[in-house]
Amino acid sequence: MLIRDRLQELDVRFATAGIKFYFVREPADPHYRDDELVLKSKGNVLIETLMAGALGLPKDINLRFMASRNSGDKIPLLHPTILILTKFKRWSMNCNSTRPKTVRKNRTDRQDIDYLLLWLADKELKIEFDLYDGKPKNELLKMVSMYHFKLLDEDDNELLKTLEDVIYPGDWTQIKALPRPGEESLLPPTE
Repeated sequence: MLIRDRLQELDVRFATAGIKFYFVREPADPHYRDDELVLKSKGNVLIETLMAGALGLPKDINLRFMASRNSGDKIPLLHPTILILTKFKRWSMNCNSTRPKTVRKNRTDRQDIDYLLLWLADKELKIEFDLYDGKPKNELLKMVSMYHFKLLDEDDNELLKTLEDVIYPGDWTQIKALPRPGEESLLPPTE
C-alpha cells in the first residue's frame, strides 16, 4: 500500500487530484472525494511524496521515522534528521529568486526548515549529513551554510543557536569556515 493510500484511509482530508496529492484544510463538503474535494475546497496544501531511493533519498528502511496518531496508526516517513536536508536542498537553489511562485515555494520551504530545526532540537537530535545519498556532504554543508548566513543577516540569534544545536560539532566547524556565497574563499579546496 502506498503512503498516499494509507493517509487517505486514515483521514478523508487527504485527496488526490490528477497526479498531485493534497491535504485539504477546509473541506467544502464531507462527501466530496479526490478531484472534487480539492477543486471545491479552500486551504489545500500540496504534499510531495517520493519513493525511498528517489532523487538520492536513502533506501535504507532503518532511516524511517514512524509517525503515529492518537489511534495508534503509524505511517513511515523519512527520518527528520535527513528529511530536513531535502528542504535545505530546494531552499538553497531558490533562496534568491524573485519569481512570485518560487518566492512562495521558498517561503514554505523556509517554514518547514524552521519547524524541523525546532523539532530536532526538542528531540535532541542532529542532522545526519552522512546518511543523505543525494549530494556529497561538502555540498550539503554549503547549503546549510547559506541558511546560516541568512539567519545572520536576519539577526535571528535564537534560530542560529537552534541550528548549531542540531549539527554535530565537527560539521558546525566546517559550516562556519565556509565563505559567504559570492565571496571568494582563501582556503584551499578539500577535494
